Amino acid sequence: MANERQTIIHSSLGSVFSVFSEEELKKLTKECKRRIAISGKINSPGIIEVPKGATLAEIITMAGGLLNDSGFKAAQLGIPFGGFITEDNLDQELDFKLFDKNTSQTIIILSDEDCIIQYAKFYIDYLLGKMQDGSLDNYLVAKKEIIRMWKLLDRISKGRANMRDIFFLRRLASTVKEKVNQKHNIMEEIIDKFYDEIKEHIEGHRCYTFQCNHLIKLSITKKCIGCGACKRVCPVDCIEGERKSRHYIDYTRCTHCGQCVAACPVNAITTGNNTFRFLRDLATPNKLVITQMAPAVRVAIGEAFGLEPGTNVENKISSALRQIGVDYVFDTTWAADLTIMEEAAELQERIEKYYSGDKSVRLPMLTSCCPAWVKFIEQNYADMLDVPSSAKSPMQMFATVAKDIWAKEKGLERDQVTLVSIMPCIAKKYEASRAEFSRDLNYDVDYVITTSELMTLFKDSNIDLSQIEDSPIDSVMGDYTGGGIIFGRTGGVIESATRTLYENMTGKKLEKVEFESLRGWDGLRVAEVKINDLTLKIGIAYGLREAGKLLDKIRNKEEFFHAIEIMACPYGCVGGGGQPKAKKRLETLQQRAEGLNSIDRSLDLRVSKENPKVRAIYDKHLDHPLSHKAHELLHTEYFVKVKRGKDENTDASKEE
Repeated sequence: MANERQTIIHSSLGSVFSVFSEEELKKLTKECKRRIAISGKINSPGIIEVPKGATLAEIITMAGGLLNDSGFKAAQLGIPFGGFITEDNLDQELDFKLFDKNTSQTIIILSDEDCIIQYAKFYIDYLLGKMQDGSLDNYLVAKKEIIRMWKLLDRISKGRANMRDIFFLRRLASTVKEKVNQKHNIMEEIIDKFYDEIKEHIEGHRCYTFQCNHLIKLSITKKCIGCGACKRVCPVDCIEGERKSRHYIDYTRCTHCGQCVAACPVNAITTGNNTFRFLRDLATPNKLVITQMAPAVRVAIGEAFGLEPGTNVENKISSALRQIGVDYVFDTTWAADLTIMEEAAELQERIEKYYSGDKSVRLPMLTSCCPAWVKFIEQNYADMLDVPSSAKSPMQMFATVAKDIWAKEKGLERDQVTLVSIMPCIAKKYEASRAEFSRDLNYDVDYVITTSELMTLFKDSNIDLSQIEDSPIDSVMGDYTGGGIIFGRTGGVIESATRTLYENMTGKKLEKVEFESLRGWDGLRVAEVKINDLTLKIGIAYGLREAGKLLDKIRNKEEFFHAIEIMACPYGCVGGGGQPKAKKRLETLQQRAEGLNSIDRSLDLRVSKENPKVRAIYDKHLDHPLSHKAHELLHTEYFVKVKRGKDENTDASKEE
C-alpha cells in the first residue's frame, strides 16, 4: 500500500525531514542563498531564511529554540557531512561558506538529549542509503570502510565493544577521508569532540541519554518528588527511598514490569525512549521498516483521542503508521496463534508423558509470554526453570519468522529489515535485548516502542486516531483468530491454549469456545477443565506478588496444577506499564479486556489451530509443532539470574 508520508516528521523528541530528496533540498535552499533547512532538537523545524550577520544561536531561536530547553550539543552542516559546530562557535556568525557547494544547506541540531553514538549510526545509515540510490556515487570507493565503521558503532551501542574499537574507528575514518577527498569526516570529529561519551558507552556500559536500548535500565530521575507511589506498587519491593527524597531501584530484584512507571505522577521514571530512533529510521533512504503490534495496544491507544476504552482502532493505527512512513504494518496477534500451536502441543506432550510414568516430565507447564515474570522466575526460582514452556513469546516468534523466513522470501538479508515492536509492556524492551534473541549482533526485534510512546508520536505529528480513515493491517504475515487476540488480557493465553488442546486431545471441534471458568478479575484464580477423562487443574495469576504465592505452593507441593498462566501486570497486558494512564484504572482495564473479548466473539475463526496462514508456515517451513525445525526457530531456554550485592549493581541514576 502506498504511503502518503508527511514532509517533516516531528515529535517531542525531535524532527527529521522524511520525504525531501537531496535534489529537492538543494533546490529549496539554493533558490535563496541564505535559505536553510533546519531540523533536529528544535521546536519549529522547517525552511527558514537567515538574516545577514545571524549567529547559530540566533538561528536556533528563529527555529523555536531547543526542545525541552535542553543544552546545545552540536550542529551538523550539510548532508553529506559538512562538519560540526559546537558550543564554542555558537555565538559566531554563521559562515555560509561552510556548506559544501555540492550539498544542500541543511542544519541538524543536536542537544544534550542526543546520543552521539546513535547519531553517528543514523548518519552512516543515511549515507549508505544515498549511496545505494546513486546519489553519492563518489563515496562508493570507501563503502567497505563505511560499513565497518557502522558495525563498530553498533558494537558500542550494544555494550559489546572495547577501547581498541575507537582506535580502529580513527583508522577507518582517516581512510574514508583520504579515499573520498573529504574536507570533514564525521567519525574524526565525533571522536575528537565527544571522546568521553564514547568511552562511557564502552567502559561504563552506560548511555546517559537512554537512547541505546541495550544499555538501559529503569531509572528514577531527578524529577522524583519522593511520593512513594512507585514503591507502593512495586511487586518485588525493589524500590528504596525516604518520603520526599529521591527513590532508587535495586536492579538485583527489578523485573522491568513497569508498574512504577504507570504509578508515577510526575513521569520521573525513564525506560529509554526509541521514538526518535524510529523517526530517523523512517527518514533513512532505502531502509525497510516494519512494525508489529500487540493485541492490547489496539484497545487502549484510542483513549488518548477521545474514544472509549476497549475501542478497537487497529486499522486506524495502521493508517497512521503508514502516514509517518512505515513500509509494512503487521500484527503480533497471528504470531500468538503460532505460539499456541507450540504451547498446546508441548502441554499435551507433557501431560501424556506424565501419566505414562515418565519421571523426567514436570508439571505444571507455565505459559511463557510475559518477560517480566520470566525474569522473576529466573531470579527467584532457579530450581523451577524446567517448568515454563520453552516456546518463545509471540513478539519473538513474529520477529524470528519475519527476519528468517519472510525477509528471505523477499530476497532480503536480516540486517536489511528494521523491525519495530509496538507493545503495551515495558519489559518487552528488556526482552528484545536478550542475547538469545539475536544472530550475532543482529537482534530479532531491533527495538520496542510502547503504546504511550506511539500515542505521543501521533499527537506530535498532528495525527488524530478518531478522525483518520481506516486501512487494513498488512496480511502478508497472516490474519489472526480469536484465540490470538485474547492474549492481551488475564486468562487469555491459557484459554487460547485450552481451546486448541481440547480439540487436539478429543479430535472434536468445540461447540462453545469460551471457557468461562478461566475468566475473571481476581489476581489469583483456580479453575478446572474436563478433557476426555482428564480433569485439568489450571492456575491463573496476575501481579508478581500473587505469582510468588502460586509458585511457592507448587514448589512446596502444597498444590498440583497441570498448567499455569502468569502475567506481571494488572488484568494482563491491557494493564501494562507502557499503556496510557487511566483515571478510573480498574474500570478502564476491564473495558480494555472486554474490548479484546468482543473482537474474539466477532471472528469466524476462534481457535488458533484453525489459522490457515499458521498451518501454511508449518507445511512450508516447520513440518509440525515441536518438530526439530520448530524447536530451532520458535523455542528458547531460561537462565539463572545470579543476584549480586548492591555495591556491585547500583542504580545508574545515582551516578547522575
